[in-house]
Amino acid sequence: MLVLGVTHPISWNPAAALLDNGELVAMAEEERFNRFKYAPRIAPSQAIAYCLAEAGATLKDVDAIGVGWERAEAQWKKTKRYAWDYLASRLPFDRRDRKVAYVRHHLAHAVASYFVSGLPEANVISLDGYGGAEAGLLGMGRGADFETWTSIPTRLSWGHMYGKVTERLGFGFHRDEGKVMGLAAYGTPQPEEATFVNWNRAIPAIDPKKFRAFLERVPARRPGDPFLPEHKDLAATAQDLLERGVAQMARALHRKSGLRALCLAGGVALNCSMNGRLASLDFVDRLFINPASHDAGTALGAALWVYRDKTGRRPTGVLHHPFYGPRISSDQVKAFLEEAGITTCGRVEDPALEAADRLARGEVIGWFQARMEFGPRALGNRSILADPGEAGMADRVNDIKGRERWRPLSPSILAEDAGEYVEIDGVRESPFMLMAFPSRETARRRLPAVVHADGSARLQTVGVNGQKRFRRLLELFKERKGYGAVLNTSFNLAGQPIVCTPRDAVGTFFASGLDALVIEDWVVWK
Repeated sequence: MLVLGVTHPISWNPAAALLDNGELVAMAEEERFNRFKYAPRIAPSQAIAYCLAEAGATLKDVDAIGVGWERAEAQWKKTKRYAWDYLASRLPFDRRDRKVAYVRHHLAHAVASYFVSGLPEANVISLDGYGGAEAGLLGMGRGADFETWTSIPTRLSWGHMYGKVTERLGFGFHRDEGKVMGLAAYGTPQPEEATFVNWNRAIPAIDPKKFRAFLERVPARRPGDPFLPEHKDLAATAQDLLERGVAQMARALHRKSGLRALCLAGGVALNCSMNGRLASLDFVDRLFINPASHDAGTALGAALWVYRDKTGRRPTGVLHHPFYGPRISSDQVKAFLEEAGITTCGRVEDPALEAADRLARGEVIGWFQARMEFGPRALGNRSILADPGEAGMADRVNDIKGRERWRPLSPSILAEDAGEYVEIDGVRESPFMLMAFPSRETARRRLPAVVHADGSARLQTVGVNGQKRFRRLLELFKERKGYGAVLNTSFNLAGQPIVCTPRDAVGTFFASGLDALVIEDWVVWK
């Protein structure tokens, strides 16, 4: 049984996912193909084509299609009236086709986390700016069933609150919320000023009018302007409120269900600092977050829910890794390099050894291997890598990517060594680089390039699942430097999607200050 899941064209981060008898076989985001960052409100036609090709199928072979939105004619407010999106003209199937089912947006988010978590039962919180008729939901998953406990209306959106703070600070709304999270480390929360939250409810509620008044008291920053102390404090306040607010939601949900496992979904779940705090709560034994928690995840969630609806069974797959995108062979890389006339290249017997040696010499490299990740975090297949032991390396890598120097960069660490560097006790693992943990003195001394201003590290633990070549690289690097950790950031420049093809990788390499590119069994230099 083939089930195709897609985001609705109204969404940002459009994507497609394909299940075969409940197992994920392919998933990718549209931006990786059309090279338009986030690809907002664009149908995932190329992502659909990829997923079908990966399975050797056509649309005629698909048994059911799930769309991660409540209805075909999604609406949004514009010039005080509602315009209707025409789904049928944007996707390669008829919206009236009986194969097509429309799945509540936040339900799609929720099951995209719970159903692939491997947890037999769990509390689930989904939060974003808005999606469909709501900005979030809280519920419980048990086996193949999911029960919604309560939802959060759009006008009380926690994601929208954080997004408006992002905008006030001179960043892009719905794009740069991660920058606010990074900036928060440089400020001091001012909770006494933020009286717009009603904490006397099980689910804390935002008063929109009071929030607007609060925001207007902080001078608006224009892009490129210096940060005033008030700006840093605003970021810290928004982060503190978000962490306390979601923690209170999680506690209320725990009291309702008695469950001690928690799944997170929705764009807000990409906030690593919040996730690290939730992981440390005394009533949370296990925490799972889908690496594509933003709208791309609704493609997977819609497919999972439709499969469950059609069969009555919970999908069987567990998401151990996110490597479900296109793969490139070494022969294809060779053909591209020859076609492009690139002569500063050569084939190597052991790409992991080549990369480890170059990193140990202080080089910053592009690393392109096997199947592409989905989600906004590069996790070892489409990455820029560097030595985290050099104190100035964070500035160098941020300069190469065109990022602000104050933004943090992350370590990828051998899973068995993680506890030596961060306070990860009890969490077990952080495979998707979605949780920030307090660093230990060992990390601050040995891995200074990946410890943020507040002493935290947003790490990826690398176990035996997923990309074996990346793990071997870490093991070889440990032999050379004494620590099995590398600085790992996404293989892209500012404003660009993560690379997908050899053409993307080579173009980005020559347009940047990278020293070398290790792409499958080939190395390219300048």
